Amino acid sequence: MAFLNDLDALAWVATFAAIVVFCSVTFLNLRDWQNHWIVDFEGRIPIILYLGIAFIIGAIHSYSPNAHAPRKSIEGIARLVGETRGKGGYYKYICATSCEFTGGYALALHNEAARITRIGSNYVFTYLEHPVGNAFSGISLRVTTISDPDSGRVLYALDLTNHPYRIALYLLDTALLVCAGVLGGLLNRSQRQGHGKESTSNEEKEEKAGGSGPISLGLESKDAD
Repeated sequence: MAFLNDLDALAWVATFAAIVVFCSVTFLNLRDWQNHWIVDFEGRIPIILYLGIAFIIGAIHSYSPNAHAPRKSIEGIARLVGETRGKGGYYKYICATSCEFTGGYALALHNEAARITRIGSNYVFTYLEHPVGNAFSGISLRVTTISDPDSGRVLYALDLTNHPYRIALYLLDTALLVCAGVLGGLLNRSQRQGHGKESTSNEEKEEKAGGSGPISLGLESKDAD
């Protein structure tokens, strides 16, 4: 049950796609090879390559280096410090009543967390103890959970848990695609070698069928003394 609970809809879709692509590519390669058609190995590589990259990204995304990072919680009124928008998304930087309570660092709310947080309202913020950032974007504390202090209802939760079964499934999907690609390459290589041997054999037969040329007996006439 732990295996099933660790998987999400995206992981199941990825596995289904990997099985369909593997079966389709393998069937086409074997059909072409058996019928002595050209095995279109190069034409089927892109879909294997792109899907494989997507599965590897999925495996990386399922791993969290902050799964066991220390956290702290603080209750306070959201006070706006600043906002940023860019390729990384929308960030809202706040203090929970006062940034003095968080060591002088602002709390960083990203995308959904920023949208649900109303400035001037009271929340319980759970954040990672270790500050993140740089000199350009600033250093702040990453918020992982936002909850209502009265009811305790969780309004926002960032998934920082590791998903080992999900990672394993993505890697198995990638291995399945690699097998399809390797089989296609071997069939293509075998076909080319067969054509090369057949061509050499035909050339030898043509040389034999052409017959031998004029035979020289090595006799030379001698001039009379």
